[in-house]
Amino acid sequence: MMDIDSAIATVPAFAGRELKAFRINGGITNINWRVVDEAAGETFFVKLHGAGTEQFIDRRTALVAAEIAAERGVGPQVLHYDEGTGVEVHEFLTGFRSCGIDDVQDDRVREGIMRAYKGVHDSLRLGKANTGLDQLDDFVAKTSDLSGRTPRDLDQLRWNAGRAGAAIRASGIDLVGCYNDSYISNYMRNAAGEIRIIDWEYAADNDAYWDIGMFGVESFFDDRRGVAALLEMYEGRAHEDKVARGYLYVGLAMLRWGLWAVYQSAHSDVPFDFAKYSRLLLLRARRQMLSADWDWALSRV
Repeated sequence: MMDIDSAIATVPAFAGRELKAFRINGGITNINWRVVDEAAGETFFVKLHGAGTEQFIDRRTALVAAEIAAERGVGPQVLHYDEGTGVEVHEFLTGFRSCGIDDVQDDRVREGIMRAYKGVHDSLRLGKANTGLDQLDDFVAKTSDLSGRTPRDLDQLRWNAGRAGAAIRASGIDLVGCYNDSYISNYMRNAAGEIRIIDWEYAADNDAYWDIGMFGVESFFDDRRGVAALLEMYEGRAHEDKVARGYLYVGLAMLRWGLWAVYQSAHSDVPFDFAKYSRLLLLRARRQMLSADWDWALSRV
């Protein structure tokens, strides 16, 4: 991976400036930096693409999504993007900070995120489909040769996931532009509770309720009651079939991201305990699929 000084040197707008770079901790896909021009009073967010991420991120679609999100006031402005070097420069969201678990227990914050999702889903189309079911299939394939890192009951998890996938496909999937990520620190808030969403790398056309389910995973609004509460914020009413769909997507997303973490544990050079993260997510997927509500959701979706 390119070092930060070399990365800065590739950005034309940074030529001739005296810049200071400060590492931002928290990213688990890329390496992120806060770059400051003290003389001009300007601060920038600089992202360096993580090694091997081209295997599961469509960078061109990500750029389109990030630019549209910025136009609609949902995400930061894109100032520089070079897929070849893996260097991105974005507006630094001054006055905003990353959310933690405590933040998303605040009704105002959850409502802000659900409003942002609703606006994106109602108007964003990317022309690149990647449903949650497709994503899961992809990471099942990507981890097929990593049996030493996958759980012993993976076949059982896949069987339950297959039941959910068949039920969802039978009821139909309407594709809209989706965020397809929900890592908690990607949601930014300011003191007034305004929301911005960063890192649109996984964006693609998908089922809107996959986004709701994934946010349920990260916020721990992952049971029937929690999913229903999110849907009431999202569309004003928690229809039973949509609660069932969101509940199933919670379990599928836990399995999908658990396998993503297995893959990352074998390939990523980002300093993060992906093996531990995968065990946590797969434990939660197992709990979700063994709940009586799993069968309830299969019969209602």
